[in-house]
Amino acid sequence: MTWHWKELLPVDRFSVRTSNYITEMDRQTLALLYQPLTGALAHSVYVTLLSQLEKDQYWSDELTHRQLMLLLGVSLEVIYEERKKLEGIGLLKTYKRKDEEGGATYLYELQPPMTPKQFFENDVLSVYLFNRLGKSHYRVLRDRFTIDKIDHDQYTEMTYAFDEVYVSLHHSEMVTNLQSETSNALKMNKEKELLSINDQNEMIFNQFDFDLLEKSLSTFIVPEEILTSDVRKTISRLAFVYKIEPLEMSSIVQQALLHDEKLDLLELRKKAQEWYKVEHGNEPPGIGMQKQPLNQQTMAGKEPQTEEERTIKFYETISPLELLEIRSNGGKVAAADVKIIESLIIDHQLLPGVTNVLLDFMLYSQDMKLSKALVDKVAGHWSRKKVKNVKEAMQLALLERRKTTEASNQKRTQSQAKKRPSQKRQMQKRDKLPKWLVDDKVKQEQVEQSTNPSKENVNADRKNDEQSFEEMLENLRKNKTQKGGI
Repeated sequence: MTWHWKELLPVDRFSVRTSNYITEMDRQTLALLYQPLTGALAHSVYVTLLSQLEKDQYWSDELTHRQLMLLLGVSLEVIYEERKKLEGIGLLKTYKRKDEEGGATYLYELQPPMTPKQFFENDVLSVYLFNRLGKSHYRVLRDRFTIDKIDHDQYTEMTYAFDEVYVSLHHSEMVTNLQSETSNALKMNKEKELLSINDQNEMIFNQFDFDLLEKSLSTFIVPEEILTSDVRKTISRLAFVYKIEPLEMSSIVQQALLHDEKLDLLELRKKAQEWYKVEHGNEPPGIGMQKQPLNQQTMAGKEPQTEEERTIKFYETISPLELLEIRSNGGKVAAADVKIIESLIIDHQLLPGVTNVLLDFMLYSQDMKLSKALVDKVAGHWSRKKVKNVKEAMQLALLERRKTTEASNQKRTQSQAKKRPSQKRQMQKRDKLPKWLVDDKVKQEQVEQSTNPSKENVNADRKNDEQSFEEMLENLRKNKTQKGGI
């Protein structure tokens, strides 16, 4: 079940705007640095929206989302999901206006990407790019955006200063000019703004508990003096990337302040990285989506009443990595399994809750092993089926399990059926009966058939009993799986 139609319809109109220049360097940064993180389709959405702006124009004409669907060749649901990726990584701001006719008009304000320097110094994006590309490719890409430093000490600067070239107007000349009609040309229309380039393309992080951090730090330092705006932003990014809780972050901040009264951001990053290496080893953290989105949670704000609802709640409120940690009894998740999770979420675009169901389904059906080839095959099927919430995924997994069981039973029955006539022929060949005994046996069987139900009816009843029994076993297996997963 999908929910994008509650937010967006094909008839809804939109226009594209930008208040900043998008340069050729920006386009290279988008393709080489951002695309590995967002995926090719999100990059295509950005470029398509940018193409609506004609040369030297910064506000496009209105289009409908149906036209955007035709341009991209994908469904509106896909456009909605890819749009969220652009918003989350700081490349797009979305605004909505309700129309009098009951429809809606959207404004998509494109944001320029970070400069290469900002990107590679960013605590979040640089780490995730390293994880996606690997060390060698990451360094090659970084070298592409570097230049040689100049040793200014070997040169003597000859640059003229401003006041050496230009002269200032006398006060009387300035007053005369300002009182003239030219002063009106210097005034900006309040409804207009000048084009500019942002110093920093910010990504927003709202989930870190600074109140708990401040309470923990209050016995050691005065939080207001240390936790400046820049420090808070850095802490939010580090906590997100390295999965650091407030109390653990408090200890890291204290270590970074051990010899200084002012918190050095480079020292804070270094201490956070050292903490991560101690806790998780040298493997860099990988990019991952959040837990199941609220609009796809069927148990959000509800108290589960049945075993099925408890299982759904469990899958909806846990991340795939945490699920594998639980299945490993708290042990470290193998790097290969982490890459399987990333593939399910990024490549197959499955939501985290659906990913949880698929992982559990594969673990319990494959003796707690994850085969990437088999996982990819099932994930591709679920992706084509557009499975979005946990309940749909559980129903599909149960259907797959039932089909597998029936196919196995059918194969075993056919094998037995093929085997039985050969045994009969061998017995007939080995113990050939006299003709009179055969005739007498035939008469006896005819009498038994006239007084007893036919073998076909008996077999049919037996088959029905076996089906009922198989369904009962399936329910027992289902309940056992649910109880074991929570």
